[in-house]
Amino acid sequence: MKSAFQEFNRIDGQIQRSYHEAAVKMGLPDSEFWILYVLATNEPEMLQTELTAITGVSKTTINSALKKMERAGLLELTPGGGRNTCARLTEIGHQLAEKTLENRIYESWSPEEQAMLIQLNRDYSEKLAAMIGEL
Repeated sequence: MKSAFQEFNRIDGQIQRSYHEAAVKMGLPDSEFWILYVLATNEPEMLQTELTAITGVSKTTINSALKKMERAGLLELTPGGGRNTCARLTEIGHQLAEKTLENRIYESWSPEEQAMLIQLNRDYSEKLAAMIGEL
């Protein structure tokens, strides 16, 4: 018999596979896909350290992915504070990002369903971080 948590993990894996499939169809490595996605949903620009924190991707990988994406014309890089770099999507980046966003699903839900999704995910994330902190 499956536990509810096993079902949660199965669903999470399915979601992650869907995002990976989207990245493959867009011709992007997963790290570049997540940068594109995060920039598109957190406009207008973000610092490299913010991208690292939000995506969970290492600083080194983010740095090399940003440079590659800049060469491909997907984003612009400008100096941030100190050694930090600021990234902003170009028009080409915006056009590509429009293919990735699941706003149509989210907007098909009632405001109550949207709030519940955010609330439960935030609660799970905070409790997980606290428990890991206690390890």
